[in-house]
Amino acid sequence: MNKQLIEKILCNAKTAKIGVVGDFCLDVYWFLNEIASEKSLETDLPTWPIAAQEYSLGGAGNVVNNLHALGCENIHVFGVVGTDPWGQNLMQNLYKLNVNCEGMITQEKHWATPAYVKPYKEQNELNRIDFGNFNKLDSYTLNSLLSSLEKELPELEIVIINQQIAGSLFIKEFIDKLLILINKFSKTTFIVDSRHNSDAFQGVMLKVNDFIAARMIGTTIPKGTVVLQEHALKAAKTLFKKLNKTIFITRGINGCIVVDEGVIKEIPSINITGKIDTVGAGDSMLAGICLGLVSGQDAYNSACLGNLAAAVTIQKLYQTGTASPEELLIMAS
Repeated sequence: MNKQLIEKILCNAKTAKIGVVGDFCLDVYWFLNEIASEKSLETDLPTWPIAAQEYSLGGAGNVVNNLHALGCENIHVFGVVGTDPWGQNLMQNLYKLNVNCEGMITQEKHWATPAYVKPYKEQNELNRIDFGNFNKLDSYTLNSLLSSLEKELPELEIVIINQQIAGSLFIKEFIDKLLILINKFSKTTFIVDSRHNSDAFQGVMLKVNDFIAARMIGTTIPKGTVVLQEHALKAAKTLFKKLNKTIFITRGINGCIVVDEGVIKEIPSINITGKIDTVGAGDSMLAGICLGLVSGQDAYNSACLGNLAAAVTIQKLYQTGTASPEELLIMAS
């Protein structure tokens, strides 16, 4: 992908109206330094002093962060937060990006803002601490969120649906009502990136990894093993026949497969030397794909742009990274 095309896409994407619906999370990084540790008087156990801390948008929030970093100026967000400090921090991060937050609904009871606390000791990540695993979406919140989305949909050019957490926001009632809106606004482009509910969405573009794609057609791939090319290609072909929509299948170090109008194309990964951190790479890929699509590019070029964005972010360690236009152009050179 040449620099002139990248610059054209990013220029066109600045004014694109993009909606992001999904699991908005907060990534929390705590960096321990035991030099200042002392014994607790109450427990006689050593304390874990935090020398530095960082907070960044995760889940659907990281997709928004990536869209903004690439220059998109008109982003509308739709999700749920709690009344806890994590929710306040998450909203502050969204406000800093100057996105439209009218679709962010606060649920006061039975909802903890999804947050993932990652303690680091000597550059090694320790046991993660998770918040938001026991959320129960109430009917008022559900209907308020969908009402906000429906109000904005006529103005949105593309809508990203990003599901990260099993249950939580994406309960059956929410998915069913969301599908009604997708059918109602058939001229709007919808693209779904879902860890657990890809099978539930019809009439939309899909972005999935090769493991999920194989699972969707009934191929059992043991966890921790690499999905073979033949299995990934079979999944691509079968899923397109079933859904008749564009599909992007990410394959990590093995690149990406794009199926558009029945034509299957493979995109090789970009060779990166040195240590990498894949946290959030899929979100960068998704943001790049969507900016390509909303700028009038075909699926292949859009996936190439997403591939570049992911190659930038995996090199950013101990953070949920984003890619800037300048970094994309350097990566493409």
